Amino acid sequence: MPLNPDLLVAYLAVATLLAISPGPDTMFVLASSASGGPRNGVAATLGIASGGVVHASAAALGVSALIAASPVAFDVLRIGGALYLAWIGAQALYRVWRGMRDEASMAHLRPVSAVVSYRRGLVTNVFNPKVAIFYVAFLPQFADASLGHVPLQIFLLGCVHNLIGSLWLAGLATASGRAVRALARSTRVRAWLDGTAGVIYLLLAARIVFLERRTA
Repeated sequence: MPLNPDLLVAYLAVATLLAISPGPDTMFVLASSASGGPRNGVAATLGIASGGVVHASAAALGVSALIAASPVAFDVLRIGGALYLAWIGAQALYRVWRGMRDEASMAHLRPVSAVVSYRRGLVTNVFNPKVAIFYVAFLPQFADASLGHVPLQIFLLGCVHNLIGSLWLAGLATASGRAVRALARSTRVRAWLDGTAGVIYLLLAARIVFLERRTA
């Protein structure tokens, strides 16, 4: 077995607690479900999961350690991620504003596709430097050097954390998305949900802008 069983048991307990704790990923998935229903929420979850695999690979290869040690690399990811989230939020609010000016056009606006939700989840997760630094600080604590293949252990631990979080987020996306879908038959309610999602995206962008460069 490539992982230490005793360390793995402790890791599963900690990783589960971290996964179910409300955070930016939770807010992003809920916002995606609010604006597009359960399908979009699950798609956003899959995008976040794909980004998690990227971060696990980067941690195993030592790339995340370089990011943690480089203020320039950290800031590039931080600002890039914030700008992308701000753009998503601005688009959502623009849709609402356009709908308020012409309610008939709001009724014919197509919701964001699942493909777009997936891409948004992927990009926002990959460009979150906090995830990279967290993996550098957290995963090595549960790798057993005596077993060898430490990079492989780090990658597997990252994937395990990612899987737990994905299952939790997919459940939230399904439950919240179904509730939203029942309400979104009204054009006004749909506009309100889109506006709420846009505000959440902007708040997440602001949070990233003011991230301190330190480990979790």
